[in-house]
Amino acid sequence: MRKFIPALCSIALCTAMIVPAFAAEFTAKDLALEEGKFAAYSVKNGMRAGFLEFFAEQSWLLRPEPVDAREWLRARPDPKIILDWKSLRTVLAASGDLGFSTGPWILRSKADPSAPAAHGQFFSVWQKQKNGEWKVFIDHGISHGPTDTPDALPGTPLLALDLPTQKSGTDASGEDAERQFIARGNAPYTDVITPRTRLLRDGQFPIDGTAAINEYLKSQEGQWSWTVKLQGTSRANDFAYAVGNYMWQPKAGVARKGQYVRVWARDADGATSARWTLAGEVMTPEPLPKQ
Repeated sequence: MRKFIPALCSIALCTAMIVPAFAAEFTAKDLALEEGKFAAYSVKNGMRAGFLEFFAEQSWLLRPEPVDAREWLRARPDPKIILDWKSLRTVLAASGDLGFSTGPWILRSKADPSAPAAHGQFFSVWQKQKNGEWKVFIDHGISHGPTDTPDALPGTPLLALDLPTQKSGTDASGEDAERQFIARGNAPYTDVITPRTRLLRDGQFPIDGTAAINEYLKSQEGQWSWTVKLQGTSRANDFAYAVGNYMWQPKAGVARKGQYVRVWARDADGATSARWTLAGEVMTPEPLPKQ
């Protein structure tokens, strides 16, 4: 159901202090096309075959903790479903080695075609392989209620962002952005969300943009803590990901824990500088203990 991800150690891909020029041979729109090929293969050949074909040799799912995606898939039969999806937002590093893709998925039963379809959103980090192919490195997602078009994927236009090559680098890496976010404790989203930021929460439609996110956060007051399990940064030092566990203690009520994936992007805000902003985040809670 594209609701996956993981890791056991911190991995930092090459981070440059001075960023060289990179050839724009592959774009954020091209990444959306790769996602489309992946979805079409899944519909034609089955979800298991599709995931094994398009996932990197080292790739991750959350179940709910990190698991090796390919090992997990090989150990299980192909589910009797038709899973289709469409990328509606993509972000690509200027160095062309890492990218982010998200959009809606629809799941239908092969055993009972008349059964209502399930709906949700996927959240994937793609990685360019040594042979030049693009493969899914991290995959997670959420479920939510039916959309306005239950028999077809939404036709919202693609929002594709190719990160600009910076004239000079910055001392701050993607790992620094994640570390500073965690250090904020009870107000981590201040100053890092933008009109392009997307939050995914299980059971809810995507929360997009500064105004909607700020309104949502009013219901999320409390103390947050985060434990990073996997992270990395693009060669251009403009794109970063982090995967880990979270704990949320609301002002009133029972503490909740779960898993998260975040994608960071350096958006140019001047001729020679940039700041790290939150491109997207998906969080899924673990079930509450039975009383």
